[in-house]
Amino acid sequence: MTIHVVGVQGDNTVCRFVEQAVAAGTPVAFVDLHAVVRHSWRITLHPDGDHAVLHTAADRPLVLPADGAYYLRTVDLSPVLPPDRGRAWRHLIGALMAYLDAVTGPVVNRPGGHSHNGAKPLHEWWLSRQGFAVPPALTSSDPDRIRAFLDKHGVAIVKAVCGSRGTAQLVSAVDFADFQPASGPVHLQQRVDGFDVRVHLVGDEAFAERIDSDAVDYRGSDAVYRPFEVPSDVLALMRDAAREMDLVFTGWDFRVGPDGRWWCLEANPMPGYDFYDRRCDGAISAAVRRVLVP
Repeated sequence: MTIHVVGVQGDNTVCRFVEQAVAAGTPVAFVDLHAVVRHSWRITLHPDGDHAVLHTAADRPLVLPADGAYYLRTVDLSPVLPPDRGRAWRHLIGALMAYLDAVTGPVVNRPGGHSHNGAKPLHEWWLSRQGFAVPPALTSSDPDRIRAFLDKHGVAIVKAVCGSRGTAQLVSAVDFADFQPASGPVHLQQRVDGFDVRVHLVGDEAFAERIDSDAVDYRGSDAVYRPFEVPSDVLALMRDAAREMDLVFTGWDFRVGPDGRWWCLEANPMPGYDFYDRRCDGAISAAVRRVLVP
């Protein structure tokens, strides 16, 4: 079976997945969103509902079977594009996501399966409701509440309130001495001592690495990575939560404290996993392929 990959050409994770699929002999049909949106396009649904067709002015029509296999790495680039192309991008994403949320074949991951990840406070609340230990956090534009939180915890991690990728930073009350409400809201999370663990969960298979780094955000730092084992109780919580979110493939960020307690920071519904996959000789990509093409 062909795997249809929907994403952008410059995405390292997409490139890694396609590279590994081709090396394994799995046919791939790549829907490059950048290439599609440069020209006029339309999507037509077959009357019997067994497929859709993506028509563009540049390439041959691409059949998208309803029972096909799909790997999605979509991104909304409309804010950084000229207005006309930005609108076209939003419309293209909306049309594709509506169709791919309804197909009968396997999808990694279905667009509707992770809506709360787009808001950090809601996402962390949801994780705590599933039984995970989640560090205390505050989302506010009230200077008094922000300073009170920081006075209590000493330092905290500031993160993007939305689900967009951002670089976490360590802050204290001094950093908010002149804070104005119009600059907020900000999302603060208590800093947990210990080390990081990244877990990629594909179905019931887990691929975990311990990450030792002096940096607040270990990405791009001189971090040391090594394979690690996830406790059975934490793994059970992850599997249950992934099924509840209807996510086949998730990237989990944990912080393990000096007392051995596992603190859950995030469950990423669209993990950028290419560097981790290289360190485990393609095992993550292989697991994703097995889900899509049993």
